[in-house]
Order: sequence, then structure tokens, then C-alpha cells
Amino acid sequence: MKLRVHHRPRLGFALALAGSLAALLACVSDGARPAIAQGGEEPPRGEAMTPSWEDVDRLVAEDKLNAAADAVARRLAAARDGGDEAEWTRALIRSVQLATALHGYGEAVRLLRREPWPEAPLQRTVLELFYGHALLNYLRAYGWEIGQRERLAGRDEIDLERWTRGQIQDEIIAACLAAWRQRRAWGAESLGVLAEYLEQNDYPARIRGTLRDAVSYLWVDLLADRTLWRPEHENEIFRLDAAALAAATAEEARVELDDPRVHPLEKLVHVLADLEAWHGANRRPEAAFEARRTRLVKLHDHLTRADDRRAIRQLLAQRAGELGRRFPWWSTGMATLAEMERDDGDGPDHLIRARRLAAGGAEAHPESVGGRRCRHLVAAIDQPAYQLQGMAVDGPGRRSLGITHQNLDRLHLRAYALDLEALIAAGRPQLLPSGPQVPAILRRQQPVAAWSVELPPTPDHKPH
Repeated sequence: MKLRVHHRPRLGFALALAGSLAALLACVSDGARPAIAQGGEEPPRGEAMTPSWEDVDRLVAEDKLNAAADAVARRLAAARDGGDEAEWTRALIRSVQLATALHGYGEAVRLLRREPWPEAPLQRTVLELFYGHALLNYLRAYGWEIGQRERLAGRDEIDLERWTRGQIQDEIIAACLAAWRQRRAWGAESLGVLAEYLEQNDYPARIRGTLRDAVSYLWVDLLADRTLWRPEHENEIFRLDAAALAAATAEEARVELDDPRVHPLEKLVHVLADLEAWHGANRRPEAAFEARRTRLVKLHDHLTRADDRRAIRQLLAQRAGELGRRFPWWSTGMATLAEMERDDGDGPDHLIRARRLAAGGAEAHPESVGGRRCRHLVAAIDQPAYQLQGMAVDGPGRRSLGITHQNLDRLHLRAYALDLEALIAAGRPQLLPSGPQVPAILRRQQPVAAWSVELPPTPDHKPH
């Protein structure tokens, strides 16, 4: 899940609203639209009439971005003067998108810092997220130049072009923290208010369907992004206690989220432990398990020591067992655990364990998201494969071919003769055929020998 902050607006983007968005955000005021005259035609618009969102979309479709920006600015002024905070928010975001398309990422950041914001917690949350994302785009687009800057005191008095990488990173974290701290005011709301601005995925609504989920997971993704870490965070990752972070309760995971000295993974654990506790208190066991599963996946991605990853796998298996096989999201836990076992499990039989876990998840809930992932994993582990190697120079009667194989019991081979003297006489730069030359030889010639090789079984699903 990520925010839609397009480099260039597209027709219909602002009007592709979820059903609940109209109720939560009341995006377009009916008073802003003129009545349609009989016959289906709109009456002529006066110069003072506020443009509709259809007008804005038409201008964007016609590639008249400056005119579209002017129209959005008029809607923004009207919404601000009228105190319509939902429309105010929408107009601000459209202004950011158009500013990005016309003037680049820096202007999008300056616009959000320059313009006043609504006071309603829900609207400010959306704008905080967009502000943080605009800063992130600016940092990624001009990262090399930003890296050359020297820090100056007084961030608010300094132009954006003088902010250092560390200052921009701090501002991104501050924006996410400001949005997250409002979670109790709107947390149980559905995703409707953000549906217009999110690229959604296939998570069921019962798993990640609230605003609190969206804001928490968006911030977690930023905290897990190592390109946004300070050098000391990268250097001190080995000091983290993986087992403690994996198992910590919401109270045990509590840290100062605005303290730059606290490691991002510790902040990530705090945010997800808080989300897990909230879902648990509201009797949503699958959503609570998803918060823990995500925590363990992020720790597994960043903590690479074998004993750390072993502790993470053990805790994931324990938590999945506590959730119970009867819940469809249990299969997602099995898919995650199977992937971890496949990639770095202990011992020569780790692929056997991975396949067993995935097969159990696929059997329990075959049509769920996790069940489909498990089925794919089983097929990938069972996939037959082989590699054939030949000697460039060898003596008669000696073994000349080497076969590496997995999940195959027999291989059929054919040999074709080549006239090396003719190839040399033809002056070809490459004697042995390759690319499209091979199928041509197979079509033109008959094999001079054909045989089959019985291959020993590979019950561990590994190449031998």
C-alpha cells in the first residue's frame, strides 16, 4: 500500500472515489455545480463561477496544466473561505499533484508548507501523509545534490534548497508521527477517506481495512526503508536484540518516536505492537496477527544472523498456532513461514519443512490470499530443473557430460554430429553453434545417438 503522488495527474483520478469517501470527505459540494438545463446542456459559466472538478479534469486531459492549476486554486480559495474542510483538503492535494507535474517535487513541498491547512484531525492526517510523501519524492529525486549540503541552524527560516538530508529525513518522520498521533480520533474509520489517494492491494478489509491500519503500515514501510536511515543506525543494527524486538508487547516496545537516536526498527516495532494491541482489544484476531506477522517479516528482512532469524521463525510459528487453523489468515502466516524456511532454514531438510508448511496452508484455505501463495510455493519447490555441462576437450571412453538435477527421475538425451573441418574452412568466428543456430541444426539433422539416464531421487528438493 502506498500513496498515489503522481508525477503527472491523469483524467478521472480525482473523481475515482470509493463509496464511503463521499460520506467521509464530502468531496464535491453540490453548491459548486450549476444546475443542468433541460436538454442536457450546462448553461454558460460566468467568469466568477467556481470551476467544477469536471472542468479541472477536462483541462488536464487537454494538457492545459497551468489552466487546471488556476482552476484548482480558485476551488481551494472558495473552500477555505467557506470553511469546507473536506473540499479544502482535496483541493490542496490536487494542487500538490499539479505543482509536481508543472514545477517539480520542490514546489510541491513548498506549497504544502505555504498554504494553511484545515484543523479537522481526519483532514490533517491526509495532508501530513502527503507532505511526508512529497518530501520523500524530493529527497529521492535530488539525493546527490542534497547530500552535498551543510547543515544550518533554524530550519523554518531556511529555504528548502538548503535543507540537509538529515533535516529532510527528520521532517518526514515528524509528518508521519503527527498523522499517527491522531489515530485515536479516526482510527476505527474505514479506508474510505484515503481510498482516493492510495494504491490499494489485495488485503481483505478485515485485515487492513481501517485508517489506523493504513497510516501505521505506511509509516512502517518508511521506517523499514534503509535509504532513510542515519549512518549510525546502519552501523549499529547488530546491537539490536532480535528476540526481544520480535516478542515485545505494546508496553515493552514503547520508545520515543520523535527521538532521532532511537533505531528505526525499534520505532517500527512500537508502531506495530500498538496496532496489534488495538486490534486484539477490539477482538480482531486476524488483524492483530497481521500486525505481528508484518513485524516479524520486517525484522527478518533486516536482521540476517542465523540465530536471529531462527528466533523469528519460531515466534511466527507460535503466533500462527495461537491464531488457529480455522482462520483464513492462518494460511498467510504459513506462506510467510514457508518462505522463511525455504530461504534460510536450518539443516539439509529445510525445503522439506518449507513444502510441508506451504502444503498445509494451501489445504486449509485454498482460495484465500495465503492459500494461493502457499500453492505457488509448493509448485515452486516441486519445479523440475536440470543443468547440463559438457567437456570442451575429452578422451574417448570417458564421461563427458555432467548433469545437475532436482525433482527429475529421468533425462532423455540426443547427440548430433558437427563437421568441425567444414566449420573451420567456412571461417566462422565461433565454431560451436549457439542461439538460433541450434534449432536449425535440430530441424536439419537426425541424431547420431539417443539414450536415457535414470536419475537418483532428490527428496530434499535440492539440486544434486
